[in-house]
Amino acid sequence: MSATKLLVLGIVHISGGAHGYQVRSELQSWRAETWAKIKPGSIYHALKKAAADGLLTEHAEPGNSGPERVLYRTTARGRDEIVELVRDGLQRTHDPDMLNASIAMLPMLTRSDAIAHVGERVAHLEAELVVRAEWQEHPDRDIPEHIPEHVREQAELWAGHARTELEWAKSLSKRLSEGAYTMADDPGSWRTVPDPLKMHL
Repeated sequence: MSATKLLVLGIVHISGGAHGYQVRSELQSWRAETWAKIKPGSIYHALKKAAADGLLTEHAEPGNSGPERVLYRTTARGRDEIVELVRDGLQRTHDPDMLNASIAMLPMLTRSDAIAHVGERVAHLEAELVVRAEWQEHPDRDIPEHIPEHVREQAELWAGHARTELEWAKSLSKRLSEGAYTMADDPGSWRTVPDPLKMHL
C-alpha cells in the first residue's frame, strides 16, 4: 500500500492536480503495475484515503456530459508525506515495490537529502552482507538439522541480489553527486509545481 500511496500522491502533485482516471492513466503509461504491483482499484482507494487523511483536497467539477468529477490536489501535508515515503523507500531493504516507487519519485528530494538516504541504503546492505557472509561460513550455528542443505542456496541468491543492488546504490549516489537529474532544490523541479489555486488569486 505504501508504494501505491506514494505514486498516487506523487502523480497528483506532479500534475498540479488530477482526476482519478488521469492518475490511473499516467501510472499505466509508466507500467507501474509491473514494478510496483499497483492495481487499478487500489489507485481510487488510495486517493479517497489520502483525501480523508488530509493529504489531498477534493474539488468537484462538472463532467463532460456526465456526472461530476473529483479533482485532487496535494496539501502541504501531502507533499511532506511524499518526501517521507521516498526517504523511507530508499532506506528500506527487502521491499522492491517501495524502492521502485521511491526511485520514480526521487526528484521530490533535495540532492543532498537523496544522497544521504541512498547512503543509508548502502550502509544497510553492507551490514546485511556481512551478517550473511558470516552465516554462510558457519551455517550450522543457526540452521536446524532438519532443514535441507540445499536451502542454503537461497542465502547465496539473496547475497547475489544484495551485491548487485549495493553496486547500483553506490552508482546512483555518485551520479547524484555529479548533478544527475533535476532534484527538488534545482530550478524547474517537480516539488516546486505552482499551486493552481494560488495562480488564480
